[in-house]
Amino acid sequence: MNFNNKINKLIPFIPFIIIFIFLIIRPYYLFPLGGDTDFHLARAREILDNPIYGLFWDSITYYPLGRPVWHQPLFHCTYAFLWFLGGVRFAQAFMSLFQILLTVLVASWVSNKDYGIIAGYFAGLFALFIPAPSTFIVPIPATYVPIFAVLTIHYIPKDKKKAFIASLLGLWTHMVAIVSFIPLFIVDNYKDKTNLKIIALLAPSWILWVTYWIYFKERLITGGIFYSITHMKYISVYPTLSTFYVIIVLYTLGIIGLSILYKTKYKQFKLYLTYILLTMLFSLFGFNGDFLRGFQFAALPMAILSGLTVQRGYELLSKNYKPFFSSIFILIFLFVAILGSMTLFVQLPNQNGKGWDALNYPFEEEYVPLKNYIETHTNSTDIIWATSELTEKVAWMTGRKVSNGLYPEGVYGSTKGFKEQHQKINIYQTDKYFLINNFNNQSIAKIKIPNSSKCNF
Repeated sequence: MNFNNKINKLIPFIPFIIIFIFLIIRPYYLFPLGGDTDFHLARAREILDNPIYGLFWDSITYYPLGRPVWHQPLFHCTYAFLWFLGGVRFAQAFMSLFQILLTVLVASWVSNKDYGIIAGYFAGLFALFIPAPSTFIVPIPATYVPIFAVLTIHYIPKDKKKAFIASLLGLWTHMVAIVSFIPLFIVDNYKDKTNLKIIALLAPSWILWVTYWIYFKERLITGGIFYSITHMKYISVYPTLSTFYVIIVLYTLGIIGLSILYKTKYKQFKLYLTYILLTMLFSLFGFNGDFLRGFQFAALPMAILSGLTVQRGYELLSKNYKPFFSSIFILIFLFVAILGSMTLFVQLPNQNGKGWDALNYPFEEEYVPLKNYIETHTNSTDIIWATSELTEKVAWMTGRKVSNGLYPEGVYGSTKGFKEQHQKINIYQTDKYFLINNFNNQSIAKIKIPNSSKCNF
């Protein structure tokens, strides 16, 4: 292999290399990020402490009733395993880095394999066009659905076994996969015997989770199928100016890429279109006002298709015009791609200037004194009550079951029939203190909340 061939093989993966270096230099992932992270850490802690029961039921919060799991357990099992290997900080940091890097790598690899070097390079950049940054930065199962989907689409005509494995992993990762993976094999060719065998092999997992959620539907607060449309005021992922920029660019180029596929690779066109439409429709109706999640689920396929658009545009100009025009074309889209990809980096959480010094601080930050108090004054079988904003933090930090949840009854995400119960230890929070009360709600301890950006515990 000569030097030029080596360079050509490296070009599609330059965005991956750059993003890897950037993420390592700015280690935002050394701290928990709150929100969904607390929930997923609590689920991982429950599986770590009770590997069998924790797979199919969430009882570490909302005790004693508990609630059905919201996600298939593959992601949380991986989280728990990494926690077991290297501790909670290692697990969270690994998952944060891995999902971003894997997204960029898969975008470049698939686009390079299917469409060409330039497509691979730009797909890696466009993979950083994030409509909903919080769902891409924070380790969550949803990030892996588009990864498994594009791998399935890539392998369906090439390697059925790998397509099956990617689909099976998707079906055990997130509920969106329930509506979007098996249809890929039907759309590809529902008469093909191998496709039918794969559908038969995927069917038990599909039936298990569909049956599970139907059986427990009376326990889950989902707000109904039209909740997202009728409750837009509760949206939790807000669009910004950069959001509109990445959506307009990504989806314009992606739709052009789809039209190119329609004329050149019709079967692949059907697969991408099927996945994009199904996930966006499901997200529009199925989440708590987070309509941007649908755009996020489709972002990786659109990044790959955008890479195809740039590749075909460059080839067209190279064949019909002077090299000057094709060079200008690449420079324009390089500027557009870099501008859009930079919107991700401004969204990365602020570490209060600590950087790598974050390793000198506990992962739990200012909640360490509360964690220490609970572990000192209770045992592993004790039940605790905590105010809603602390329930998941207390659960994952200590492993104690909490007789309360993040959401009250009747709110999207809670469980029907649950009634919180005060316990021997009841925890409240003010601006400056954690307040510990007994069963009769009498104060027994007052713990000052330290400033985690200044204090070294």
